[in-house]
Amino acid sequence: MKILLTALMIGFWQAGSLLAEETRESLIAQIELADQNEYKDERHAVEVNDCQLTTYRWKYLEDEGWVLWTSFEFPMLLVDLSEFPTDGALRHYFFSEGSPGDVFIVFNAKDGFEFTHEKPFHRPQEGEIEPSPRGDGTTHYFEKQPSGYISHTGPDVEQKARLFTSGYHRYVQTYCAFIG
Repeated sequence: MKILLTALMIGFWQAGSLLAEETRESLIAQIELADQNEYKDERHAVEVNDCQLTTYRWKYLEDEGWVLWTSFEFPMLLVDLSEFPTDGALRHYFFSEGSPGDVFIVFNAKDGFEFTHEKPFHRPQEGEIEPSPRGDGTTHYFEKQPSGYISHTGPDVEQKARLFTSGYHRYVQTYCAFIG
């Protein structure tokens, strides 16, 4: 009987672990899919690696093709999403209606933290820089920033922002918050 109970407990523990892993993977998929956007000459994507988020924005330049225009990388626990009160509700994105719509998700570093912002040398430098390994350090550079944003233009961008921010918050609270 003791062996049967032990086997059942191990089985439930393993099932719970698998369920938690599926939930983690499904939240990562939600975050990454919600941020995929392409409109005219811009493409956007994000990657979640454990509790690290990397954003990507490519811009099409006629002479060069698709160029990484901006990329932010930060530990998800060390940034907050800006709040935008709208119609009595609180959202973590700003939506500008129009045809097509525009949405902005703003990241703010917590006190004492700055995150990495990668840009091409096409863009002006705003502070101290460090060459990026991209293009052997000749095409892109890193700056430290206390804030940044994701912007999307096109159809369904408000729905994408809602899915991104809700998934982001659940993921950080569930998998990145310090417990103790």
